[in-house]
Amino acid sequence: MTPPCPELDLGEAKGLHALSLSEGSRRTANSGASDASLSKKRAKPVANLAKRNAPTFLWMGTAFGVALGLAVCVLAIKGIDTESLKEALRVTARWSFLPFWIAYSAGAMVVLFGPAFKPLAERGREFGLAYAAAQLIHLGLVVWLFQISSRPPLSGLLLVFFSVGLFWTYLLALFSFGGLSKLLGAGGWQTLRVVGLNYIMLAFARDFVPTALHGTENYGSWRLVQYAPFAALCLAGPLLVLVATAWREPGTAYPQNRLGPAVN
Repeated sequence: MTPPCPELDLGEAKGLHALSLSEGSRRTANSGASDASLSKKRAKPVANLAKRNAPTFLWMGTAFGVALGLAVCVLAIKGIDTESLKEALRVTARWSFLPFWIAYSAGAMVVLFGPAFKPLAERGREFGLAYAAAQLIHLGLVVWLFQISSRPPLSGLLLVFFSVGLFWTYLLALFSFGGLSKLLGAGGWQTLRVVGLNYIMLAFARDFVPTALHGTENYGSWRLVQYAPFAALCLAGPLLVLVATAWREPGTAYPQNRLGPAVN
């Protein structure tokens, strides 16, 4: 048997139908608003990451552009041959060393000389990645020099030594993006930075210090003028870090002069 159903007049039926449509519309509107809100929440981290990295890419692009401009100027003046490429390599090496040295030493200078150097320490990641970007031009010139030289300009252990320095440069740069450093943990990332940064400083010292000491024998006093400031910085950077490490109070966080992660 079918249960009795109360009769509805036409007006009541139309009212219920309109009510149903209204409730459905509200549910659809609320669902659409919820989906839009969810989409905005998902898009927000991506937007924040892009915004955070925008100044970094500006620093990298500037360092890369300056290195490229220096190389082009040297080759335009001296022509393209092995000697001019070596000169361009010397110029780009000294240029890329400057942002690296700031990234390496700025935290120690804050400890030793006060907050005047804090803005440099806070930009340690940008300076480090600017160095890595400038080194791309240097690396390109090295490859070019190998291609046009009758014999390799570097070979044996010296080639391996400088190649390891480049490896550390771009390994640290890689771990500076996307929170990859978190995969290593705090201790692992700290160890990676200390070993990598000090190896890179050693590679620069191996290039600059002997040239400053013995360059005058073959190239006169002008080579000493060119390289003595950079050789001094190679020695001063590690010394500053060692003194700052001994100077800081126990338990005090050391300012981070590093190629740091983009996402904390």
